[in-house]
This record gives sequence, C-alpha cells and structure tokens, in this order.
Amino acid sequence: MRILCITNLYPPYFEGGYEISVKDNMDYLSRQGHDIYILTGNRRSSDLQDAPVSAIITRPLRALHFIDYQHPGMRNKHRVEKHNYALTLSALDLVTPDLVYFGNQKGISLASVFAVQNQGYPKVFDIGDFWPDSYIGTGLKSRAYRWLKRQLPFTVGGRLDLDPVIAVSDWMIQELSKRYQSRHIYHIPRGVALPIQQIGPIHKPLRFVFAGRIEVNKGLELCIKAAHQVRDLHPDFGLDVYGDGDPDYIDHLNAQIENLRLGNNIRFRGKYHDVSTILPDYDVLLMPTLAREAFGRIIIEAMSYGLIVIATDAYGPKEIIDSGINGFLVQASSVSALASAILKLYELREDEFNAIRDKARNTVANKYEINKLRATMETTLINISNEYYHSQRG
Repeated sequence: MRILCITNLYPPYFEGGYEISVKDNMDYLSRQGHDIYILTGNRRSSDLQDAPVSAIITRPLRALHFIDYQHPGMRNKHRVEKHNYALTLSALDLVTPDLVYFGNQKGISLASVFAVQNQGYPKVFDIGDFWPDSYIGTGLKSRAYRWLKRQLPFTVGGRLDLDPVIAVSDWMIQELSKRYQSRHIYHIPRGVALPIQQIGPIHKPLRFVFAGRIEVNKGLELCIKAAHQVRDLHPDFGLDVYGDGDPDYIDHLNAQIENLRLGNNIRFRGKYHDVSTILPDYDVLLMPTLAREAFGRIIIEAMSYGLIVIATDAYGPKEIIDSGINGFLVQASSVSALASAILKLYELREDEFNAIRDKARNTVANKYEINKLRATMETTLINISNEYYHSQRG
C-alpha cells in the first residue's frame, strides 16, 4: 500500500509525543513492506524548503509552510494556504497514494486536508490533540469567514470532513463525534516498545523528572510550588526538567525557582531527543498537566522503564493509571495534592515501591506494547483504503 503521511513536524523535529508516535507508525508500516512518503514542515532548516517535490520519493519532504502566529494576518495565512495546497496537489500527483494519513496539522492550515478532499483520495486522521479547534471557531465571525472562503475562487477553503479518525483514548471518541461530527472512529492507543533492560534499583535519594513541552498547560509551575513544600521535609528532593518552550515563560519559571530558593533542587536540562537516554536515570515522572490530554505518551514511556508516574486525574492519564496500583493520580491544579503524592512515595517501603513499578511496566506490556497495537493499526488502515475503493467501484 502506498501511504502519503502529511504532518506539521516529523522527527527529529517535534514538539511532543504526537509527532514521535506518527513517525513510529510510519516506521512500522515501512518495515511491513508498505511504501511510505512523508510531506511535512520544518521550522528550523530553511535550506530544505526549496527541495523539489520529487525528493519525497527518497526522504521526508520538509516543505510545508507555517502560519506566522507572531504576526498573524490574512495575507500571511493566504500565502501559506496557497503554497501548502499546491504542494499537496503536486505530492498527490507524484505519489498517487492508496491512503493519505494525516498527523498533526497545527500551524500548517487545513490546505493539505482540502487538497486531499477535493481530489477524492481516501484518508484517515490520527488525532493526538485537538488541533482542529485552532481552525474551527464557533462564533458568528468565524462561521462567516469560513463561508466567505468557500465562495471565493482565489481562496483555499471548504468543509472539513474529519472522518475517518483514529482516536488514542476512549474519552476522545464521544468528543470527536460531538465536536467534529466524525462518524467512523477507531480506538487505537499509543504504544511503545518495552525496554529490554530490567528495572534498576531505586535511587537514594529518589530522582524525579519532568519531560515535555514547557508551557503553561503542562503543569511545571505546579511542580515548582509542590517542590517548595516537599523540600521542607526532604531537603535532598531533586527534579530535573527536560524540554523546551517559550524563553519568556522559562525565564518566569526560573524567577520562581530563585524566589523559592529551589536552585539546588530543580534543574533545567534542555530538550531531550530520545527518552531512552534519560528515563532509566529516574524513579518518578511528574505530569500534573492542566491540558485535556488526549493520551499522554510520556506516561507509558516512563512506566515501561519502571518509573512511578504522578499525573492528573482526568482524560488520557486517567485511562492509563490505576491510582495507587501502577502509579498515582492527583486532582488537577492542586499543589497540595501533588506535594502529598510526592511525599507518599518517600513513605513507601522498598517492596511497596517496587510492586508499583512492576505493575506499571506490566501495564505497558499488556496494553500498550507497540507491535500489538501497530498490527491493529495496519489492519485498520488497509480496511479503510479497501472500503474506499470498494465504494468507488460500487
């Protein structure tokens, strides 16, 4: 099967687990003998933007343009839409895919989606967050703007047909149906490869880690405030932070750390490129997210290495973690709840701590092992493509 994957970022360039999961899927399908073609963007390597469309045959074509949200305007959006629409048409003509696989479309407009819809190619959306919300406003002005774009011949517009969809968690299924009128929804959670190495001994003192995009809704500020409470009882508490984000927000967090005299307790380690190089060095992952997490790939990655995860009691994390059994869930936005969960870990006997770690790893082995899930995904994609061509012949 010939699959054209269209996504905003493709590793080694990524913002989080969404992009990494898309690449994992494409790598698996390639190993299974499918022909994979990648059309993506690249904010960092402008020298790749002028690559010919034919380059997509041998490597990811990093040529989609991004909307400039620092200086938004109709002219900028129109240029991005026209470029991405034309580029997608050229890629479709060259590849003639049996299926178009849409990953994260945030920042690159809906132009590629409309190009695929207008050409009538079979498609599927891998929805790892609610990026469609950034394009579908609910107000009268937004609806009028979308209607106008559909009428004008020189603009790129249309009705978004977000169907069929791969949903990564149960709670998203109803959400996708209600908000986007998706009709054919397949539940396939994220998966990871179970590390070969066994779980190592517990570190003394315990080592805590935060890994992810550094932004307001990821909850790092809660970790800092909770650390202030924990440090009073455990001066050796240490939290390493991996990830990047807006420099101004990181400066704000560093100011908080300094004001709370936590400079010896919390350290920014920069962006990570491979969790396997960092997670084995820690015992606990903190993920007190404020966002409506579709899933939480970093959670199962950490659990696979035997880390105990403390996460928010809602949405994706709630489906993965059975609190007190294979990890801990805490009330959203509650500094005291997060601090209490951290302190509880210090109170556990070694055998109790290890029992939770073992159950965390077993959860991944039984429910989120990547090869089991990718086989389901492959079958689903083949069926979507076959059903499309069957309906065309019918």
